[in-house]
Amino acid sequence: MGIFDKLTGSKNVQLTPKSALVLSALTVVAADGVIDEAELGDLAKIVRGDKKAIDTAIQVLRTTPLPEAIDMVNNCLDEKQKISTIAILADLAMADGVLVGNEQKLLQQYAEKFGISEAVLKPIVDTIALKNDFSIFS
Repeated sequence: MGIFDKLTGSKNVQLTPKSALVLSALTVVAADGVIDEAELGDLAKIVRGDKKAIDTAIQVLRTTPLPEAIDMVNNCLDEKQKISTIAILADLAMADGVLVGNEQKLLQQYAEKFGISEAVLKPIVDTIALKNDFSIFS
């Protein structure tokens, strides 16, 4: 451990499945360059008061390039957790009703890294698109 690790964080952070979920969620909500109040509320639902998971996720986010962070998330989760995570990430990305280019690219990166097939992903995306389509009520 170097003398300045306290200032920059340590790259030897061990993710738990919960902190991996939080890390992936942070990357998606920040993908468009803005984290709004609704997204903060959605993050709070995911975190459920687990301050350690938040601290760990933020530490990794600050000290690790995005591709490496995605690898860390992938290596921490089992298959069921990966499918749940991609569903949560898609829902977060679509919470404002708009899927911007960076969010879409990031979701694609997670889906590819997780090895989730299009056949598994399609019903998830269809459900989330329906859930967030409030135009059908106008």
